[in-house]
Amino acid sequence: MPEPMIRFGAFRLDLVNECLWIGTKRIHQTPKDFAVLRYLVANRGRLVRKEAVIHAVWSNTIVNEGSFKVCIRRIRRVLRDNATAPRFIETQHRRGYWFIGSVQGIDSSGAPRRAPRA
Repeated sequence: MPEPMIRFGAFRLDLVNECLWIGTKRIHQTPKDFAVLRYLVANRGRLVRKEAVIHAVWSNTIVNEGSFKVCIRRIRRVLRDNATAPRFIETQHRRGYWFIGSVQGIDSSGAPRRAPRA
């Protein structure tokens, strides 16, 4: 049975081992960065508010806006994404974030599925 992976661009989000891959290279991420990226990808194609991400990832912790922005910046750096010309994470000023990349994942049967691009 294949391991659950979500593919976007040249990247693979490994849900079992909680890591990100590009080709055969594992890309280092903090657990929080991985959790934020996973949340954004899981909610691809729709606007997610910063508060929703913080609640999902940091549930009982107070997180300031600066720390959250640094997390998004680190994720973009790893993905080689650009805030002004995004391929994966688009910012909606004062509203939230969209994961806009084309995604191919694995459903519960192990069959590939493709999500439409928003």
